[in-house]
Amino acid sequence: MKFRSTICASLLALASFASSAAPVAVEPFDKSSWPALLRSGTPAIVMFTSVGCTHCPGAIARLAAKRSAAASRTRLLVVSIDAEDEAALRADPHYAPADRLFMFRGSSPALQFSVNPDWRGMTPYVAYLGGKGDVKFVLGEPKESMLSDWLKASK
Repeated sequence: MKFRSTICASLLALASFASSAAPVAVEPFDKSSWPALLRSGTPAIVMFTSVGCTHCPGAIARLAAKRSAAASRTRLLVVSIDAEDEAALRADPHYAPADRLFMFRGSSPALQFSVNPDWRGMTPYVAYLGGKGDVKFVLGEPKESMLSDWLKASK
C-alpha cells in the first residue's frame, strides 16, 4: 500500500509540474521571429513540431529531461508549424516542458525557408542556437551525445 501511495504522489507531482510549467501564451512565429531569436544571444534549443507528428511529443519530453539533467539554463522553445487552435495547443500536455511556445503565423513554406532553405518541413526538426547566432540543425531527435556536447559548449 505504501508503494502505491508513493506512486500516486509522484504522478500527482508530475501532473502538477506539467500543468504549472506549461507556457501561458502561444506566441506568433512570423517572418521576424527567427532573426530575432538569432540576435537574442541566448542559447536555446528550438524544436519545430507538427500536429500529426507521432515522434514529437516524446522528443520534446526527452530533450527537456536531458536539458534538466545537465542543469542547463538553456531554454527549450517549441514551434508548431501547422497548429490552428491556440487554446488546444496551450492545453496539450506534450508542450508543458517548453519554456516558450510558438505557432506559425503566415505561409508555412515561406517560414520554413526563412529558418533554413534546406528544410522541407519534416518534423521533429531541431535547431541548436548558440549564443553568437550560430545554428546547428538536426532532422529528427538528436543523439544524446550531440545534445551533451552542445550543452557543454553553450555554457
